Amino acid sequence: MMRGGIEDNRQPASAKSLTPVGTACEERPMISEPEPSAKTVHLIPDDAAIKRLCFDETTQSLRPNLVLVDRQGAVVFEINELGLKGAARDPERKLAVVWGDSVVFGVRWSWPCLIDELAPGWQFLNGGIEGDPYRNILRRAADFNRAHELALNVLMLGWHPWHLPASLAEPNSGATGPLRRFGGLFRIRRSSRAAASETENQAESINQQVRADLLEFLEGTPNTVLATMPTALNPTIVDQDLSSHFRRGDRDTVFSFAGDLPYSVEAQHRMFAHIAERNAIVRTAARDTGVRVIDLAAEFDTEGRANFREDFHDMLHLRPRAYPKAAAAVYEGIKDLL
Repeated sequence: MMRGGIEDNRQPASAKSLTPVGTACEERPMISEPEPSAKTVHLIPDDAAIKRLCFDETTQSLRPNLVLVDRQGAVVFEINELGLKGAARDPERKLAVVWGDSVVFGVRWSWPCLIDELAPGWQFLNGGIEGDPYRNILRRAADFNRAHELALNVLMLGWHPWHLPASLAEPNSGATGPLRRFGGLFRIRRSSRAAASETENQAESINQQVRADLLEFLEGTPNTVLATMPTALNPTIVDQDLSSHFRRGDRDTVFSFAGDLPYSVEAQHRMFAHIAERNAIVRTAARDTGVRVIDLAAEFDTEGRANFREDFHDMLHLRPRAYPKAAAAVYEGIKDLL
């Protein structure tokens, strides 16, 4: 998640109290009507500092009532009074939350709020957090459902944690990719030589735990629809050297691997295998429990496409111009439930 490049200026339908994108603060007051809770306004920081600003280490959740603006005073996005990315809660509409990691959190307002335009009478809030491990996603969602009246959960498990052998995970100090700050999430501590040789066993152990934790969550939170995670990679290209396709530029043109991780075909292959396994776990859980699954991995499948980068600005994250497509796919998967 970073703020440069293409500006996605769409705002949730209820985000009316703050300066709209493109309107300077001096032309219109930042707060135009009474708010139930005071909001703290911050100039949006560099990409690597956004999570540090928004994330509360104590609660392992986002800090509520934050407004991030650009240097012209335009609202980039909000964290509302519920601690979710999006506008203030609208009690006149039914509430749905899309849970996940950075794929859900996205750029600016991201894509969950765009479902509002397709589903009158509903408010979709963004429960994504950058780099959030799947267990914390499940914990946050379960806690929120116990504390609030929630009509629907859309759950994407994300891809954290993911471990690479130390030989593949040494950061590239000169990297400037949009996910540079994620590098530490992938690496196994070099001080433990045994860790590298145990990577495969760790992965299988994690996957077994993911299955158990997901089934437990679904049992306790039945109003849930699952979603798979999209990726730019596919079986046809995963074993090819794709480094010639990397580009610098804005959101329309940039394409990278995964931040400060040094690129290699082996790391790429492991990444794809990890995502495919995580998606398989989601599909199997959906089949075994009768829970619906929205297959975003299939919706954004790049196999057979002329340009595998079309909808992605790196191997893992959608371009903002693909957000309406994601919102439409989720809506199509749940419209009969609304």
